[in-house]
Amino acid sequence: MKGLFRAVLPRPYLVATLVVLWVVLQNRLDVATVVGGLVVGMVIARFAHPFWPEPPRFRRPLLALRLTGRLLGDIVVANMAVAALILRWRRPRSRFVSYPLEVRGAVPVTLLSSIISLTPGTVTVDVDRHARHLLIHCLDLDDEAALIAQIRTRYEQPLKELFP
Repeated sequence: MKGLFRAVLPRPYLVATLVVLWVVLQNRLDVATVVGGLVVGMVIARFAHPFWPEPPRFRRPLLALRLTGRLLGDIVVANMAVAALILRWRRPRSRFVSYPLEVRGAVPVTLLSSIISLTPGTVTVDVDRHARHLLIHCLDLDDEAALIAQIRTRYEQPLKELFP
């Protein structure tokens, strides 16, 4: 039964996301819109399925929830820091930092680089999985070692626990 379900609906979360996006873009909620979104989502998922690897398995969902909460809090704090930097009219000390990766795998590395880019004031410029480092641009940076330690403890360690 599970094999039949996967054959008909290979990526259920993708389909659900596409249905929600379809309804939002159509700006109305009725049966025809939901069915149309379901058809579009199923067609896209069916054609995209061969190009996607198996979804990653992670453990400790409460840790994932805690990491998400930490990220949201850090985004708010970083927004205030960037706003304060702009309002002080002080010239920022922009720098590039080479961050050595400990985490392995495409999904955890992508998540880490996305987390860094989501936080205002930092952006991942390059991901070099072979040399195992990220190139990060920081808008205003005093201490490179402190930034590396902060990323490692706040984000990379939880990702290593989530994706063994």
